[in-house]
Amino acid sequence: MWDLFFDVYIYMRIKRLYILLKSNYVYLEHMGKTFSKVLESLNASVISRRDDKHGLHRTRSDHPEYTPPNQSKVISDHKFTLNSNPMITAFDILTTPLRLCEDPPVSKCSDFYWACRNNKIEEVKKMLETISQDEKDQLEPNGSTALHAAAYHGHAEIVRLLLESGADRAIQNKFQCLPFDEASSDVVKELFLRIPNANRLVMDTGAIEWELINSDALENANLERDAIKNIYNNTSGTTSIEKMFEKIQKNYIEKRLVNTNKINTIKHFFEKAIKEQDPIWIIKAYTAETDFYNILNAEIATGASMYQNERKFIIALLSYHPSLDKLSYVGTSYRVMKVSEYDLQKYEINQLSMTKSFLSSSIDENTAIWFLCRQETKGTNARLNKQGKAVKSWIMCKYQIKHQRTVSVTGCHYVPLTLFFFSFHFYVP
Repeated sequence: MWDLFFDVYIYMRIKRLYILLKSNYVYLEHMGKTFSKVLESLNASVISRRDDKHGLHRTRSDHPEYTPPNQSKVISDHKFTLNSNPMITAFDILTTPLRLCEDPPVSKCSDFYWACRNNKIEEVKKMLETISQDEKDQLEPNGSTALHAAAYHGHAEIVRLLLESGADRAIQNKFQCLPFDEASSDVVKELFLRIPNANRLVMDTGAIEWELINSDALENANLERDAIKNIYNNTSGTTSIEKMFEKIQKNYIEKRLVNTNKINTIKHFFEKAIKEQDPIWIIKAYTAETDFYNILNAEIATGASMYQNERKFIIALLSYHPSLDKLSYVGTSYRVMKVSEYDLQKYEINQLSMTKSFLSSSIDENTAIWFLCRQETKGTNARLNKQGKAVKSWIMCKYQIKHQRTVSVTGCHYVPLTLFFFSFHFYVP
């Protein structure tokens, strides 16, 4: 009898455990589906965030990419009339009408543009080995770039190749649209979202102290701000703005970064900066997919002694050069951080914080939440403490940019960079 009672008892316990596990599974499955729907909704929001303003141009008859690409290539190669070739018959003309009506600007576009527009993958790969950055990014006579063309026609592999090679994603076409705006599908648009290397809007606290949070933060920030302003104003009389550009290129780029990933791309931007005396090219270098921004930020945060003057020249030019006034931004921005409980306790009401490097964020809240969700779903094993809790957790910070000329905006989704209470918003898809 006791055996029977014990068997029934065990059966009831197992059944209860089964019911509990099943209910938890149903709950977790429901939560998983809910989270998936939220992530799907966020993804759609990020992908379509610029459609209302820039999505209508795709259907215009005067759009530079409107003509089917294969037909356009034939036109560009074989433009003729009866007068120009007596051997051509009326039948030839009737069977090739498009060859007679193509606009001259399209026929003058580069071979590289046509290869990208017509999805000639192998041809594009070979050309990318030899063409210059200027040839890659040039605005063609029809008001479009190779990247615009590939995105418009949905050539995902061409878009990927161009982006990986450092093609400028912030150039506007004749309708003030970016290549991202012209993309024909969500698949192509997602290529512009810097996946899987999307780490500009996220920060992981660790060996490098990226912020100074204490009662001296404001005083230290003011001292740094005054020092940077004196450098820009050339108070010492030793380094003009022209010299700043030259020293950054000669010392920091050509010596410190000589072995850096994609150094030729970095050099290109700084050569442009020297030629045009415009720091917008420093911004382009920072937002390009190279190691420049990682190295620069780490060395600023740690106070590296080598090439310290050159890094201060970069900060001064971005902080005070008048050419960036038009890019100034005031408003709210968002950033994702991975912090420990100890780090989080530093963020108290009325506490002052001074960032010690450039800081990237997004002015679109959904974009920041989308980055946060992606970090949570990467599937990496979290480190746990003795109590079984995660050592670090993902959070989202909200910033209020209050002062003009502490933020600059350029490109397609806004990314602020903050330094010593200076903030620079860069548009980086």
